[in-house]
Amino acid sequence: MHVVPVERVSRRAWAALTVAASNAFVVSMSVTSVNVAFAAIERDFETANRSTLSWGLTGYSISLAALMLLGGRLADHVGRRRIFRIGIVVFVVASACLALAPSAWWFVIARIGQAIGAALSSPSALALVIEVFPSERRLSAISTWAAVGTLGSALGPSFSAVVTETLGWRWVFVIPLAFCLASLAASGRLLPHGRPAHRPRRPSIDVAGAAMGTAAVALAAGVITEGPRLGWLHPAPIVGIAVLAVLVPLFVRRCAAHEEPFLDVGLFRLPNVKAVNLVNVSYSAAGTASWLLYPLVLIQHSGYSLVRTGLALTPFPIVASATGLIAARLAERVGTRRVIFYGAALPAIGLAWQAATIPRGWPYAPGLLLGGAIFNLGFGIVYSPVTALGLRSVPTSQIGQATAAFNALRQLGGGLGVATIIAVLGEGDIPLAKFEMALAVSALMASVGAVAIVTMLRVPVEFRQRRRNTVVSSSVPRSE
Repeated sequence: MHVVPVERVSRRAWAALTVAASNAFVVSMSVTSVNVAFAAIERDFETANRSTLSWGLTGYSISLAALMLLGGRLADHVGRRRIFRIGIVVFVVASACLALAPSAWWFVIARIGQAIGAALSSPSALALVIEVFPSERRLSAISTWAAVGTLGSALGPSFSAVVTETLGWRWVFVIPLAFCLASLAASGRLLPHGRPAHRPRRPSIDVAGAAMGTAAVALAAGVITEGPRLGWLHPAPIVGIAVLAVLVPLFVRRCAAHEEPFLDVGLFRLPNVKAVNLVNVSYSAAGTASWLLYPLVLIQHSGYSLVRTGLALTPFPIVASATGLIAARLAERVGTRRVIFYGAALPAIGLAWQAATIPRGWPYAPGLLLGGAIFNLGFGIVYSPVTALGLRSVPTSQIGQATAAFNALRQLGGGLGVATIIAVLGEGDIPLAKFEMALAVSALMASVGAVAIVTMLRVPVEFRQRRRNTVVSSSVPRSE
């Protein structure tokens, strides 16, 4: 096995990564923390109905998915650092409004404001980090960024449970602002400008294409999210699917024909991008579905409290984060595809193990813990290297919209996973047999990603040649 020497990274690049990763930490925490605090929020707004308040959850997800492409396009066109800082400011203002929300609708609108800020800052953050890291070390940057974001998701439920019970749910939105303000203060000094490669004489964003693309993603997210609740025979999902059948081809045709398209559809023809998107959708669907199932089983069938449930689930993302960092370092030395291959089947195996053990009452250590550790071990091995492999062939000037497209599809994949599991569980009390079936379905969703990794992922020819040249040059004795 050939080991490729890796290039040193400057302290300034690591500092830029710290700024960007802190943003990923807060954005990820904001997703998982609100679910735990939802019951307390509902009690505080006792005059509001549940369907109104639930838009604080679904509205966030739909807005984040819909606006991610716009955030990435603006980053590439206007300047990544500028859009990153604007996104943080919007997120901070929205979080303050959430903490002060006097009514349910105020809460919902402020949550959508948080999604807008996250959609602007997230693609910009990763693009800025990739810009300052050497190409051979970008995998470490992506892995660290993803690991910190995963850690935020892991700590969100426990953080929210403790803060809600001790200080109140409004403090869930106040405390993370310290990270946001620190990132905003340091970004001007530590992050590159991330200016666009060319400055056209006229605005180059296709406004009509942006409207069509944003509407299409929002509609898809809305159908996926609300379809299970309304029922698939309800007029709203049916009309939404019909509109999507017309809107998506029109959007793709406009992007293919426009001089400055909102989304360069040519990105999806680059090496490995299709495979990466399929892997991201598959693993996001399975992972999000499992995170819906675990608390339900622990609380309904194992008698866990809210805080105990949060603590029981905390090890899983920590395993994924630590594994991701190790896998990235190993992939830089021995090859990305080789590392990914070994982790491809683990997520499906972990979920299948949980499905097999749940009929026995699902004892924590041999059932949930072991299966979750296997799933997250595989997720950590695959997630960051596969993203880096997809971005390797993307031009630097389009990194923003490429990462935004990855994130938008990941959000849609997560929504698809939740919709599928809700359909499996049905209404009313949920017996263990339905949880067993839901976990088996989640394992099938994860297996789609494993098949894509084994059959579709390829290392680009130019990268194989660069690795070969590096190995040869490192083997040639240096003259004294």
